[in-house]
This record gives sequence, structure tokens and C-alpha cells, in this order.
Amino acid sequence: MIGYLRGIVSQKRESSVILECNGVGYEVLVPKSTQLQLPDDGEQVQMHTHLHVRQESQALYGFLNVSQRDVFRVLINISNIGPSHALNILSDLTLSDLVACVRYNDPKPLEKVPRIGQATAAKLLIELSNKIDHIAAFDALADEKSPPPSDFLKDAVEALVVMGFSHKEAREAVSAARGNADDAEQAIRYALNLLGSTGT
Repeated sequence: MIGYLRGIVSQKRESSVILECNGVGYEVLVPKSTQLQLPDDGEQVQMHTHLHVRQESQALYGFLNVSQRDVFRVLINISNIGPSHALNILSDLTLSDLVACVRYNDPKPLEKVPRIGQATAAKLLIELSNKIDHIAAFDALADEKSPPPSDFLKDAVEALVVMGFSHKEAREAVSAARGNADDAEQAIRYALNLLGSTGT
């Protein structure tokens, strides 16, 4: 099992990244939330990984925080939810969004995830109901590691939502702008570059 990789971002693709570690390029499949927060090509990053082995193939999945990786593992242990479904869920929903869906028995956000639909969303809520405390603990841990957003970052998120981006897209892009912007205008510009580069 490969627990994590630390290496240089060699090439970012639509749904994966090539990470060079000691002269070896690993193709790591990532959710959109991770893709948006990756550093530029040539910069170093550490990714928490899950190696998924099938009879005919192997695939490596990567995440920037261990909480998201562990929730990915919870999801793929649900019957008929494979890695691609789990990746879509973590691309469209934050851990907090997922916790809220289960706590309030609200399938609508899950229904909007590609390849999920009403029947699978309802099944997910049932299956996750006895795992919600586990997922909530991961979510709390992830929040503890993230500093609270500055007021201008909150303003930038609101501005992006007005422009038509989803709250999730706006939050993730602005989060990536943290440390690269001193005011809302700079944060918006940085976030728009990220969103544009991922084809949003």
C-alpha cells in the first residue's frame, strides 16, 4: 500500500496529475477539489494516496488531506459505489456538504453528482447513516488544519458565486488563492485563473 507520495508536479491533466518522485512519474487520479489546489508545475507537493487494485488494472488516487482520502475509502466500501463514483462525489461535495446530506436526509446535492441519480443517492444516505459520526470526525479534523478565511476571501467567494460559479467551486478556488492575494480583487483574479485552467 502506498500511503503518500511527495514529489514534483510534472503535469496537471483534467482529472489526474503526473507526480515525479525520484525520477518516476506516477499518474494520480484526483477529484476536482484537489486539482484546483495543486501547486504549479515544477513545485513540490505531498499527496495522500489510495492504491485501488482490480484483477485487470491498478489505479492510484490522491488527495491533499488525509481526511478526504479516508472518506474516499468509506465510500468505495459501499456496495455498487466504485472509485469513479466516489471521486465524483468528492469533486462536487465538500466533507461538510456530505455530512449535512446524511444528517438532514437530504439527497438533492448527491442527486446532482454525475452518475449518481435519485436511486443511488437514496441508497448512499441509508448506507452512510451508520458511518456519519466517522465522516464528521474526518471533517472536523480537516477543519482544524485549515485556518479561518479572511474577510476579503469570504467576499471573493461571494463575488464568484454571483458570477455563476457554485459555492463549492468558489470556496475551493479562493482557498487555493490563500497566501497569493492581499485583497478580494487579487483573490478573485487568482481564482478565475484556476477555474479557467480546469475548464470551468
